[in-house]
Amino acid sequence: MKDYREKELKSLLIILACMLLYWCTPVFEDAFKDGNYLNMNINMLFKSVLITNVLALVTFLMDSLIDNNLKDKLVCLFFLKLPGENIFTRIRDGKVHDKRFLLTETQSVYENIIDAIPENESNRSLYENSNWYKIYLSNQEKRQVYQSQRDSILCRDLFTETVIFSLMYIASLFIFKGIIIFSCEFCVLLIFIAIVTNISTHIKMDRFVNTVIAVDVASKTKEDD
Repeated sequence: MKDYREKELKSLLIILACMLLYWCTPVFEDAFKDGNYLNMNINMLFKSVLITNVLALVTFLMDSLIDNNLKDKLVCLFFLKLPGENIFTRIRDGKVHDKRFLLTETQSVYENIIDAIPENESNRSLYENSNWYKIYLSNQEKRQVYQSQRDSILCRDLFTETVIFSLMYIASLFIFKGIIIFSCEFCVLLIFIAIVTNISTHIKMDRFVNTVIAVDVASKTKEDD
C-alpha cells in the first residue's frame, strides 16, 4: 500500500518547493530587476535553494512519521466523524445514497448490528467503526476495495503534506528571515490546495466505506440466492 504515495506526494512537494522558491525568495525579483539578468545574487540563490529543499525533505519525513490516526483527525478537522464511525446509523436512517446497493436490502443484512447501536455517542462511533472494520477485513483483498482505499489514503496524505508544508513555510518566515519572505500568492495557493485535497479526501473516504458495504452486501445476498 505504500507504493501508492511515492510519485504523487513527491510531485506535490516539487510543485510547492518550486512555487516557494519563485514567490517566497528575493532571488528572481533581484535577478530580473531593471532588466539586468546579471544581478542575481549567487549566494542568495544557493541559500534559497538549500532552504527550499530542506523544507521539502522535512515535510516528507514528517508526513511519513505522523500516525494515521492523527492524519484522520487532521483531515476531519478534529470535530468531524470518519464515514465508518456512523455508517450503520446512516444506513438505519436512510441517509446513505449509493446506487451499488439497495438500502432496504442493506438494512436487512446488517439488522443485528443496527439493532445493537449504543445510545452513547462516543460508544456508538467506536461500535460502528469497529463493526465496519471487521467487514472491511473480510473484503480487503477485493479489487474494488483496494482501489477505493488507495484513493482515499492518497488524498488524505496529500492534504496532510500540504498542511505540514504550510507550517514549515510559516516557521521559515521567522527562522530564515530575509531569505524566505511572505507571499500572498503562495498562501492562496496553499489554502486552495488544502481545501481541494480535504474535500477530495472526504469524498474518497465516503466512497471507500460505501464500497466495502456494497461488496459485502453483494456477496451475502448472492450466497442467499
